[in-house]
Amino acid sequence: MPMLPTIEEESKLSWLRLIWRYRQQFQAMSAASAVFVASGMRLAWSIFDTPAGKLLNDYSTHNLMVSWFFGVAFGALLAAFFVQHVSKNIAYTSSGLLLLAAGIMSLTLPRHFNAACYSSFSVGAAYGLTQLQAAVTGGEVAHKSIRGMLLSCERVFLWLGVCVQLFYTRLWYKLEPLERGHSMHIDQMHGLILGCLGLAAVVLSLGHRLESPLLLLRQDRDMVDTLKQLHGNSQSGTELLRLREDCRQLHNARNWELFAQQASPESGCQRFLRRLVPLFKLLLLRGFVALAMSLEFNRAFLLVSWHGLECDMNCLYWLACCGFVGSVGGALLVDWQGRRKLCSLSLFVAGILIVMIGGVFEHLESAKKTYDDINLQAIALLMLLFELIVAGGVAVPAFVYTGEAFGVTDKARYFAVILICEQLLQSGLIAAAFLHSLRDSVFFFTLGGLSFAFGLLVFMLMPETRHLTLYECLLKFNKVP
Repeated sequence: MPMLPTIEEESKLSWLRLIWRYRQQFQAMSAASAVFVASGMRLAWSIFDTPAGKLLNDYSTHNLMVSWFFGVAFGALLAAFFVQHVSKNIAYTSSGLLLLAAGIMSLTLPRHFNAACYSSFSVGAAYGLTQLQAAVTGGEVAHKSIRGMLLSCERVFLWLGVCVQLFYTRLWYKLEPLERGHSMHIDQMHGLILGCLGLAAVVLSLGHRLESPLLLLRQDRDMVDTLKQLHGNSQSGTELLRLREDCRQLHNARNWELFAQQASPESGCQRFLRRLVPLFKLLLLRGFVALAMSLEFNRAFLLVSWHGLECDMNCLYWLACCGFVGSVGGALLVDWQGRRKLCSLSLFVAGILIVMIGGVFEHLESAKKTYDDINLQAIALLMLLFELIVAGGVAVPAFVYTGEAFGVTDKARYFAVILICEQLLQSGLIAAAFLHSLRDSVFFFTLGGLSFAFGLLVFMLMPETRHLTLYECLLKFNKVP
């Protein structure tokens, strides 16, 4: 009688074979991926590409940028009330319709600033809805050997959308003769693509109806058929039984009091503070990612790359490529090398790079030299390397940790808190960049200090959750003996 495959044998499978084996789990994220691509395009359109100067009745450029972040916060707040209670297709279909509405506004009113703000808000709301739903559903449907890769789809497809927007904008202005004119405004093309992606998200959400086994268990519905489809019909009865028991174990541990009984009972305040520790750690980690990819960093890179790389238009597409390549690399490494090792090592290396960059900016500021007086090509390349490392080694593990850190009843609410705080931080950074003059050296040295501090925090205080079930991840985060 042949032996059943062991966990060790499964971990030796190549990435492509793992993706093929659990293709139903990746297909369950297809609608979310379409929304992420559209969100990345809008993010690039409003922040990287800065089209506000080309719009009519342009009152304040940063309002266009802030509207996207406010939309994300609104979508996350809205999703916190119904995610984990209804079908995932509610969030995905709603997000697709919001993208469709945003595309119509961009298509019909391509040069009106108010329409652009409402459109950005709609896309942001779609992104907030989908990101929260995908983090919850993705962690629950994924096999423990590919959970990190599956959750990393958010970062990969978001950066893919940024790359698509920047490259087609570059090609539009590069290849089209100026004297010929355009039959379609470039922002109308952007709206058309948004609408198509929204329609694709609706179709994909209706086509892939597999739900989270935990949602089915919570609704007292049978989950055996869903487990068979998600993990492949070739799974043995013993393996399916183990998967079902893993789901029941996590579901039964939905309240901290059910599994955190200790010899000396804690007070209510102590239990509350204990439950907030994972939230606080993830807030710090995600906040660093937001700071490292903020408008202030993009502006500094744009200035350095203009003199160092001598791009004909701008070099932001190189920054987007590094974000995309880094996210793909992080998705492939997060289940192989683990979350904690990848994240802590990346933070230490990124800290060294950013301190070097800050030193150059301080030299330029103190010596009162212009950017033409020094060759900035090496600094631009260091900033690209920093972006690649943060996108793959910090942002990806941070998002994966978010999908693993909380229990069944708390996950949606806590993730909404993290997402809202992240958007408020981004909005504050944009306001500071527009309303106050911040020295680049101070920004980079602050970023370097935080990078070293958070590297120690991850190394000492964050658990390693590679190839663990969600229940085991929950125990590790809450330090249950």
